[in-house]
Amino acid sequence: MTINDFINKCENNSEFNNEQIQQIRWGFFSGLTVEQVELYANPKFNWEQMREIRRGFECSLTIEQVKLYATPKFNDYQMFEIGKGFKSGLTMDQVKLYANPKFTDGQMWEIREFIKKNNNIPMNTIKFLIALNCI
Repeated sequence: MTINDFINKCENNSEFNNEQIQQIRWGFFSGLTVEQVELYANPKFNWEQMREIRRGFECSLTIEQVKLYATPKFNDYQMFEIGKGFKSGLTMDQVKLYANPKFTDGQMWEIREFIKKNNNIPMNTIKFLIALNCI
């Protein structure tokens, strides 16, 4: 499918609003592939969520990394915090410690910062501290 065909298909889908269509177009304008745009061209995402998924790709995150937060169960602020973890050099396993919709974006920030500052602490200890709400 060509980019124009993809955009036309989305524009003809009445489930997308103008802001969502704009995010789809912006993705192609930014040089994203059809595969990347397809990941967020879903009417279940609001335009802010679509923007965060697009920004992840624009910051060179892999499809695997973006897929971790490309789900409607995360709001755009949570998506930002998950993506920020990858951008700051955390591993998939480290980011998965806080990539949970039960955490607010503020809690995600706190956990991410704790992991960054305490990179020498074993993962099981960090999991334990999170479970006890110590972070």
